[in-house]
Amino acid sequence: MDLSKMNNVDPALAVNKEEMLRLRDGTRDLESPRIVRTAKSSARYRLPFVVNLLKVSDIAALLVANYGGFFLRFGFDATLSQADHLFIYFSTLVMSVSLHVAKAYRERLLSSLYSQLSTLLAGVMGGWSLILMFGYLSSMLSAYSRLWFVFSSCASFALLLVSRAAVMQVVQRARQADKLTETIVVVGATERAEMVINFIRGTEQSHIKILGVFDDRVEREAPVSLRSQMLGSTNTLLAFIRHQRVDRVVVALPWVATQRIEALLKKLRTVPVRIDLVPSNVVWQFPGINMERLAGVPVLTVANGRVDEQMGLLKRLEDLVISTVLLVLISPLLLLIALVIKLDSPGPVIFKQLRHGFNNEVFEVYKFRSMTVEDSASTEVRQATKNDRRVTRVGRFLRRSSLDELPQLFNVLFGHMSIVGPRPHAIQHNLEFGAIILEYFGRHNVKPGITGWAQVNGLRGETDTVDKMHRRVEYDLDYIENWSLMLDLKILVMTAFAVWFQETAY
Repeated sequence: MDLSKMNNVDPALAVNKEEMLRLRDGTRDLESPRIVRTAKSSARYRLPFVVNLLKVSDIAALLVANYGGFFLRFGFDATLSQADHLFIYFSTLVMSVSLHVAKAYRERLLSSLYSQLSTLLAGVMGGWSLILMFGYLSSMLSAYSRLWFVFSSCASFALLLVSRAAVMQVVQRARQADKLTETIVVVGATERAEMVINFIRGTEQSHIKILGVFDDRVEREAPVSLRSQMLGSTNTLLAFIRHQRVDRVVVALPWVATQRIEALLKKLRTVPVRIDLVPSNVVWQFPGINMERLAGVPVLTVANGRVDEQMGLLKRLEDLVISTVLLVLISPLLLLIALVIKLDSPGPVIFKQLRHGFNNEVFEVYKFRSMTVEDSASTEVRQATKNDRRVTRVGRFLRRSSLDELPQLFNVLFGHMSIVGPRPHAIQHNLEFGAIILEYFGRHNVKPGITGWAQVNGLRGETDTVDKMHRRVEYDLDYIENWSLMLDLKILVMTAFAVWFQETAY
């Protein structure tokens, strides 16, 4: 595919070739010899798991307290009615929602049990008030023992404390094993950066590791305390993030440097890392301001704030459940397709090709072979076009019906892909489009998917112009920024209709 012949090329989207290579995989020309490859596992993916563990343990504690209060009041030989079960489930739901509203599940509260008491009290008191108000207005309270309610309420608060104490033990042990240490880099060799670093290092038990400082204005003299921590320019930072475990990029540039910050954000959106801005020093003096605190430093998240959720436990569970169920259900169909391919033309049943996945890591994607062996094995990567002579008779039907994509369920099962996400393109196409579209590699901030938001919006099949690819990138980035389980479900439903009525798959 020759991109130079494509139309609708926007010169403003052009990216320097050297920078594109760094965006590709971060394996070339690292400016600093002190950069060392470390484990890719990240605290920002483990912390949400701990929070979810706390949520589950809280629900279990509330159920135990409600059932325990009943049997404590009426005896262990008592029988619960259907209305009693309904009241217990309703109370548990209301209390759980109240705890969420009181922000009792913020990650920064996991540092100490004392810091959780105020939110826990607010959540529990709010939940009790709502239950009593609803019971009074609906006349339900007259049917239930007040002593049961008192027993359950006291037990709820006690067990919620125990639940948090148990999770705190898990967190402390994980931090002692350096499994929950958050790694950050600072952008901007400024006095503000110096303040941020000194503040974080001066905060006990912050569990934050500062990897280094990056700044494009290398010719400018940096503060003395930062000189030994300088690792290079922001181009080096992109490659650094591809190699290192980086949880957060903290931008310590003055907010009046609007153009520099905007250019930096466009560049950093192509890597899967959270990006925070440090506000004016005046804001630091007011702890009541509703901003997240990084070891006491107020920060404002401006990009990639939803990436964590898509790489977290909930999304992975979704992928495992759907891929496993589908593979079990369609296993006879997979065997039938494999047999038909084998009878139709010589060659392997499965076609494998290297693709870029999460954070530009290379993986091998699986598809049913739909082309002749000579063409499918060619080193030149060309997109299929209408009436393409390379496509076999069976392959044409498979591609038209999207059945050739079914083996990618194994990619999902193995963790290379997701059910829903940006479609993975051939590496050659990635490099060519990445050299033209600035935010192209931002698609790789999450796992690629079998189907995606762009595909169900009419952008499936051949992308023969930069304008088409640019629109696909916009949809992919919109999906990443607005991800939810409901959006995934919507895309899956839309995919069923899109596959049936599609006209662009050759």
